[in-house]
Amino acid sequence: MENAVRTVGPLRVGKKMRKRRELDALVGGPGSRGGRLLSASSDEGEPWGRRASRRPRSRPFIRLAAALAFCVCVVSAATVLWLFVDVRRQIVSLRIEMDRVSSSSASVSDSLQICHTAAKELKANATELTTRLSKLEKDHQELALRMEQATKELAFVSDQLSAAPKLADTPRRLAELQRTVADFGSQIKGFDSALASAKKQAVTASSGVEEVRNILHELEGRNNDTIANITNTIKTEEELKNQLTALNNTLFNRIYDIENKVRDINKPSSTVASITTQPVANVTKITNTTETQGPAKPFVLH
Repeated sequence: MENAVRTVGPLRVGKKMRKRRELDALVGGPGSRGGRLLSASSDEGEPWGRRASRRPRSRPFIRLAAALAFCVCVVSAATVLWLFVDVRRQIVSLRIEMDRVSSSSASVSDSLQICHTAAKELKANATELTTRLSKLEKDHQELALRMEQATKELAFVSDQLSAAPKLADTPRRLAELQRTVADFGSQIKGFDSALASAKKQAVTASSGVEEVRNILHELEGRNNDTIANITNTIKTEEELKNQLTALNNTLFNRIYDIENKVRDINKPSSTVASITTQPVANVTKITNTTETQGPAKPFVLH
């Protein structure tokens, strides 16, 4: 019996060594392959002591992973917060620009109304000046006809005086005719000055109408530019709102993924103790379910 016990002892120690190496290779990371493998001398002691000495070695790795995950979360949150503040500033500036454009468009509409009223007044003044000018031309023609008639009468009287020089009332008639001719001349001069001033007013009115037309065209162009700027500003604000919504969704998804990764990293520390107490047949199944994933692909914010 002693020989049988002596022969069975080394075989069981070798089997334990193989099991321990398989467990260390399946559960441990890269640093546990060299330092955590048990030698033949260490396997002779109590297995519970080995479990107690190996358990604290896995905690710094988990703490480091959790700290790194927390740092990544903080950096991601800070980046997203900075982007959110930048987008809010752009939205505020765009709103200020929209208010300024709206006020300028209101002033443009007021100036357009004023120019329309001024154009109507100038058109009315131009029509009135045209009627007055036509009336003055008619009066001038009548005065010219009366002047010709007076000249003919004066020539006729002169002929009569030359034919009958002894007429008594000839000087009186000549004086009357001279006064009439002088009155006609003064009236003609007044009509000439009135015609010249009316022509000047008509030219001024026509130039004013042209200036008002040019101002109206310029204001219409400015109004079109203002409408185009308002539409572009509205489109830019909609795009910024969509980008902000996508950024918030990306932040929530990123935080959710990081929380899942932290949970996955914290799982192996709770499953290492249960692996050593179960049979060898279930070791591969448990290690496959608790195996940590590789480093995730970094997420890039667009």
